[in-house]
Amino acid sequence: MTRTFDKKALAERWALQVETEIRGGAFADERKLAEFTIGALIERYEEEVGKLRPFGRSKAGALAMVKRHLGQTPVLSFTEAKVLEYAKLRHSMGAGGVTIGMEFTYISGAYETARSVWKLPLPANPVAAARKHLTFLGLIGKSKRRDRRPTQQELDSICDWFAAKKRQRIPMPDIIRFAVASAMRAGEITRLRWADINESDRTIIIRDRKDPKEKIGNNQVVPLLGEAWDIIQAQPRTGELIFPYKEASFSSLFPRACADLGIEDLRFHDLRHEGVSRLFEAGYTIEQVALVSGHKDWKQLARYTQLRAKSLHRPVTEHHPKVTPRERATGIIGFALRRRHR
Repeated sequence: MTRTFDKKALAERWALQVETEIRGGAFADERKLAEFTIGALIERYEEEVGKLRPFGRSKAGALAMVKRHLGQTPVLSFTEAKVLEYAKLRHSMGAGGVTIGMEFTYISGAYETARSVWKLPLPANPVAAARKHLTFLGLIGKSKRRDRRPTQQELDSICDWFAAKKRQRIPMPDIIRFAVASAMRAGEITRLRWADINESDRTIIIRDRKDPKEKIGNNQVVPLLGEAWDIIQAQPRTGELIFPYKEASFSSLFPRACADLGIEDLRFHDLRHEGVSRLFEAGYTIEQVALVSGHKDWKQLARYTQLRAKSLHRPVTEHHPKVTPRERATGIIGFALRRRHR
């Protein structure tokens, strides 16, 4: 590759930089990238990275979608304008802001791998540059927090609906009650194994639990509190799995019951929300709830927790010792309470 400079010093500086990059393995002729497409980039990313750290279903699906619509685009033509064009296309297809944002997150990861690991001379990441504008246009965004919690009457009605279905092979009433009692995700429930139960401690291992950084190997020991333990013990031991069913079955059966009963805006995953909220209402601390739910910090846990206002009412004597009229009159209530709690 050759370039022209007005001054000899600039030419010598550029030549020295190129020589340094060649020795470090960081330089590649941009002309070789002319036919290197986004599709080829993703395929190499899947081959080299995906084999070492297998992609989850959502990541694999997102990359497949990007490859389908941007696969023939040369990487050097993958500009901010192209990013915006793709976002508008996906929006017109009915994809929401969270879905589009996830697709950009994954293609951005592949792009950065090409720059930093493969040392391809690509320009700055166009996805990172376009994110602010995409957010402003509402094409990408965070998922909306749900505050939908089922009432006990709704849960009972749904369980009764399934119990009346004599040909229903999946024990949905048990699974629904277990989802609330354990605060587990549907996929976690279907992966539970008999061999992972500790009978004496009443705990079980959740294998490969969802994690923003690393899911594979993220095994967690969780307690089976209250009804969760009894429900598991009532299941027939017919194989390795405690609930040998498909996660997708819950997602299709549950809304069917809700629709038939006229219960609106309730999803199976809301049962996990309900379980987490009930743990807080029962008086468990953040750390204790996190041990059950698997969340790593309060910010993650907060989005799944919708406490009912009425649950905060407690008898006065349950929280504080009786304050004398003199202490109330003299304004030393705070001091009196601190003194008595020492």
